[in-house]
Amino acid sequence: MAKKYTVTETWIVNETQPVESTSAEQLYERMPKVSGRLPLIDVPLDFREEGHFYDEAQVRDFLAYVGGADSILDVGTGDGWPALRMAPHARSITAIDAAQLRVATAQANAERLGIKNVTFRQMPSTQLEFADASFDGVVAASSIEQSPDPYQTLRELFRVLRRGGKLRVYFESYDRVERGYKEEVFVTETQDTLGYHYVLRHANPPWERSYLVKFVATPEMKEEFRKLQDFIGRLGASPAQAPEIGMQFLQRNRASLAGSSCYELEHFTSLTMRETLEEIGFVGVRVAYSAATLARTMWPRVREKDLTDVQVQAVCQGLADLAVRLDAPVGSGEPVVATKPD
Repeated sequence: MAKKYTVTETWIVNETQPVESTSAEQLYERMPKVSGRLPLIDVPLDFREEGHFYDEAQVRDFLAYVGGADSILDVGTGDGWPALRMAPHARSITAIDAAQLRVATAQANAERLGIKNVTFRQMPSTQLEFADASFDGVVAASSIEQSPDPYQTLRELFRVLRRGGKLRVYFESYDRVERGYKEEVFVTETQDTLGYHYVLRHANPPWERSYLVKFVATPEMKEEFRKLQDFIGRLGASPAQAPEIGMQFLQRNRASLAGSSCYELEHFTSLTMRETLEEIGFVGVRVAYSAATLARTMWPRVREKDLTDVQVQAVCQGLADLAVRLDAPVGSGEPVVATKPD
């Protein structure tokens, strides 16, 4: 199927001639923090906060599958999630990320929190620097689809898992994405350049193209980017709906261009993730409800009760124990679990 090029994308390709890149290089090496709101890692853990309750349930979900493992691999750890949240309940965790800035940030977070049983390493998930059968369990949180070759990444995870080891995969599901495509603009800033990010997401088949147009970081351009962020905040992130953040901005500031790059990602639905894992050789592949999904149904009741932290953790553990046994419908967008055969 031919891939549609939008007006904004066509301009970027023709006027800036982007070079091929990866999400690690183009995006995650430019972000001081991936989220900035991660419970415990970025902000104090507070189970009276709705998002923190869901986070605890999701961490317990990972642990329900791989928590008894002697060695766990966290693929695409970002700023240390979920590795740092799992650490108090695990013996040893190795967390990898393709972006050096993410590894440095995660390591700093571990040192600040006094966590010593997590080892961070920079490496591409497509070429893991581990021997065969190195890990008893693997977790991946919205990272497989960020790989330049997700199929090779999954083959590598199969290789480094020990027999009987489990893989729990959360991914940005395209099961419920509306047909057609969506455009989005956001910005980043480094010491040297200002980054104009243009992302095009297509629903069926599911793919994403992302561009980084770099501008020199002069005072004048910083003011232009301040105005751009203001427009995005007021008008939304779609250049199709707000020309002020699309063609008008790019054409007006063309003289300050400092280069560009692009990468393309393949995304998954529940069905394609399950089928891919089965083709690689995993067995017992299931779309299984996340404990965080169950937690959303429980939150109104939890919020009404004056539960202690220990009680909240017990609730989340119970939800994780239940979720392990609950298959989710294909097409629901729920995460997938798979086992390497004995």
